[in-house]
Amino acid sequence: MRLEAPARPASAPRRWRAAALARSTARPAAPGRMAGIRRDPLLSNSFFLMLTTVTAAAAGFVFWILVAHLYPAEEVGRASSLIACVYLLSYFSLFGLSNTLVRHLPTSERPGDETSTAVVTACFGTLLVSGTFVLVVPWISPQLDFIRSTPLTVVVFLVLAGGAAVNLLTDSVFVAFRSTRYNFAVNGVLMGSLKVALPAVFVFAGAMGIFLASGIASTVAAAVSILLVRRRLRLRVRPFFSWRLLRRTIGYSLSTYVACSLNLVPQIVLPLVVLEKLGPVPAAVFFIAFQIANLVYCSSYAIGDALFAEGSQAKADLRSIARRSGAAMLAVNVPAAAFVVLLAGPILRIFGPEYARGGTTTLVVFAVSALGVAFYTWADFLLKVTRQLTASIASNLVAFAVILGITLATVDEGLVWAAVAWGIGNVASGIVATAALLRSRRRPLAARRRLAEEEAS
Repeated sequence: MRLEAPARPASAPRRWRAAALARSTARPAAPGRMAGIRRDPLLSNSFFLMLTTVTAAAAGFVFWILVAHLYPAEEVGRASSLIACVYLLSYFSLFGLSNTLVRHLPTSERPGDETSTAVVTACFGTLLVSGTFVLVVPWISPQLDFIRSTPLTVVVFLVLAGGAAVNLLTDSVFVAFRSTRYNFAVNGVLMGSLKVALPAVFVFAGAMGIFLASGIASTVAAAVSILLVRRRLRLRVRPFFSWRLLRRTIGYSLSTYVACSLNLVPQIVLPLVVLEKLGPVPAAVFFIAFQIANLVYCSSYAIGDALFAEGSQAKADLRSIARRSGAAMLAVNVPAAAFVVLLAGPILRIFGPEYARGGTTTLVVFAVSALGVAFYTWADFLLKVTRQLTASIASNLVAFAVILGITLATVDEGLVWAAVAWGIGNVASGIVATAALLRSRRRPLAARRRLAEEEAS
């Protein structure tokens, strides 16, 4: 690996980057609606983000159906908790760099060097964060101690955790350059296909086999993404690290890191709490129910991404965007939640009778909570658009405290209380975020601008 070298010309030719930025800001010129969507990068990239989310969720749904039929419920419970942990560990390993790349790459003079520095940081971050997890797992989650069974399993765990982190990072590179069609090709099609194909290969390995199927899929996706970044985006990604480049954006990275971490932690910690409090079979039931509910939630997340993208553009009509995105979330979530509520039992019986017996009520509560998730997602993305990062941190802190507090206090009474905690926490967080939005509207315009500048710095 080569450490920082003197500043060089940008890794991508200036003429190419100028053309890419021109494409990213061009307005649709074709009269037809579909032609307009194809030519408007804002709409087309939002479409590919939504398509990626739906495709990945569907592949995950099939993956867990296969896993539920191929592996004992106890093994599914342990593996699902480990996969959830790895997602959180991978995000922590990025130290907020994924958001930073989206913000800075399009105008960077050294995009290849910045991307390379971020990838190297993510790899070292994985060794630090996931390595620490391996050391402390016997105390925080003894059920997952199987990852320490041999030196080989430890190495495999660290490599696959690093692959997951790099894959998250390259997703942001594609978003930064308005090339989200590659997100769909890699995460939607390639990774989804591998996840569906691999579970049967590793049945002999139990819970570790489930983890291998998921981890290999994301690691292959990361490798293909790096190849696409080099060949399609023409960024010279290589083993390179620049402390000077990292230091310039570390403040922004860490501020968004805190807000997004608070949002992710409850999603990852809840399965661990259920696993340790109720055992591996209820943990498997909980995880499957939550995955099904996520098929409903993914529409809110995708529409939220589109809201963020549109609202971040110059001269955006934020009031209109907020109104239309809120209406879209309601239009999608109400019928989808009603469908899951009515068919919760039959849906869970696809995975096996034990899932229907233990998880029908939990899935119903998760489905009803889709409206709370939509409310929170809508309000939180508006806070990000208006650069109210302190309020975003506060609203996510409320969700963190409410969800984990209620779960720890009540989950011994039954699995359904974890789902109740999830719904209440999202509603509470949405209320806090909406209150901050309403307060900001009453501030004088100059004060709002000054606050936005302080939040962004």
